[in-house]
Amino acid sequence: STAEIMEAVMGLYDRIVNPKLLTRRITLSACRVLGEREVEERAPCQQLDIFSVLEEVSPKAAEEAAALEREKRLQSAMLDIKKKHGKNAILRGTSLEEGATARERNGQIGGHKA
Repeated sequence: STAEIMEAVMGLYDRIVNPKLLTRRITLSACRVLGEREVEERAPCQQLDIFSVLEEVSPKAAEEAAALEREKRLQSAMLDIKKKHGKNAILRGTSLEEGATARERNGQIGGHKA
């Protein structure tokens, strides 16, 4: 169980770390990480941050999922337009102002003069 794993990790930590020294950083690693498509095929789960209270997170989940889906569709559409019509097909408004370099740099190799 998770509690047993945490107890084992904390026991290892207490055994190895000198209690007189301050801890500056704790690093966690993850294994068996899945890709986005693999996650979608599995039962739904929710990533929580360590500062949220579970009751506060639940009502926001559907709203955040909808916003994420809209953002994915928007990014996909923008990439499709740029692939079809070139890098200058979609630009920020400031790239059209005098002195802006985005349009010129999009035509260069790696954004530099060759």
